Amino acid sequence: IMLQKLSKSGVVSSSVRSRPQVYTLEGALAVRRGAARAGRPAIVQLHPAALDHGGAALLAACRELADASLREDGVPLLVALDHCGDDAAIDAHLSMLDHVMADGSHLDFSDNMSWTASVVRRTPGVSVEAELGKLAGEEDGLAVAERDAKMTDPDVVAEFVETTGVHALAVTVGNVHGAYALPTPDLDWARLDAVRAAANAVGDVPLVLHGASGLADAVLRRAIAAGVCKFNVNTELRAAARAAHDPTADVLANAEAATEAMARVVEGKLRAFDARA
Repeated sequence: IMLQKLSKSGVVSSSVRSRPQVYTLEGALAVRRGAARAGRPAIVQLHPAALDHGGAALLAACRELADASLREDGVPLLVALDHCGDDAAIDAHLSMLDHVMADGSHLDFSDNMSWTASVVRRTPGVSVEAELGKLAGEEDGLAVAERDAKMTDPDVVAEFVETTGVHALAVTVGNVHGAYALPTPDLDWARLDAVRAAANAVGDVPLVLHGASGLADAVLRRAIAAGVCKFNVNTELRAAARAAHDPTADVLANAEAATEAMARVVEGKLRAFDARA
């Protein structure tokens, strides 16, 4: 499906690596603007918390923006739902989605595997991403203490991928949600390489790295070499939007300032994630 096709296409796979997190219409507009400037596809991804705010109307707007991007700009944008562990929420929005991150990371291995398999079975035509392990950090009010985080175990990857039929796998190799404690985080490259090898043993399943905000270009290149073809960016976009706010300005002026600030981040990330850049 989506990411598997991208990973097999030399030009496209080097482009569709950025998954900016979207909370508002300004965020979606920023992704389209940044992708158009970079001339590279991207993924407009919403956390379920964003739908609590904007509802189905926000998702429909993202779908329309994505379709218009291809039609008018010639740049593909895909629409995704992030970190969703609720069957009803997944099913309710399928008609507007290209991709869903079915998050069973809070379950034990067996339950995560069986639940993820059930999501894959009932969502034909939609790319399904799962997570093995649990990321530390905080995102959208959901916090996981470092002591509760769990690295991806390469020894269970092949069984999980083969049993679930999942189309992409999010890994935990020292990456975190939110800001990193160190300027240059030390990811577990040996673990990532082992995960890649295990996934390759049962199929060409793209890997996903959540918590890509703040990672140096050298880290991104190393991750790409290990088979990561989707990076999730949230913290840097939010910081850009907040920094652009002028308390003396009108609402529309602030909306445009936030859109432009986030668009610059999107463009920069797309170029950084592109192995050809």
